[in-house]
Amino acid sequence: MPSELAPQPDDEDYGYWDDRPRVLTLAEKLKRLFDSELPRVHSLRVQPAWVAGELLRFGGDFDKYVRSRDLVKQEGIIFRHLLRFILLCGEFVQLQEFGEPDTQWLDDLREIADQVTASCRAVDPQSTDKIIESARRAADVVTGETQAEEVLEEPAEELAEAVELDDFGAGVWDEE
Repeated sequence: MPSELAPQPDDEDYGYWDDRPRVLTLAEKLKRLFDSELPRVHSLRVQPAWVAGELLRFGGDFDKYVRSRDLVKQEGIIFRHLLRFILLCGEFVQLQEFGEPDTQWLDDLREIADQVTASCRAVDPQSTDKIIESARRAADVVTGETQAEEVLEEPAEELAEAVELDDFGAGVWDEE
């Protein structure tokens, strides 16, 4: 129904007691698109989940969100999804560097990413920081980078010479 896709303006067609159609979340819309595009997929069980938005509704408390939605068995998947969401927000925030004129939505997105990052750090700070740092160093395939600049630094000459001289297993059978 069209009324499920976007909120409708207040009409007098609905009385006080009439139920208005509920507007679908993005996850539910994507699930419907998946079902319509691939109608023969029956063996795959797909459940739409509005993860980042629901996590923020729970005040960023990951454990409370996972337990209340009965998603304890999928908490690893949800955690990885949130990490990907943080990275995606970071990609959008880079639009500000390219002179995006209206930056209010980017500031809001940065704030949301910071809240989700804090929630992920509360669950596993080591993994969260590792993923974010590796994304910062990763190559940008869109702009044609092959590697990030920090990775391209040449090793010190002493280290390079030591690697050349120290072959694997050299000196194991040598007698002193």
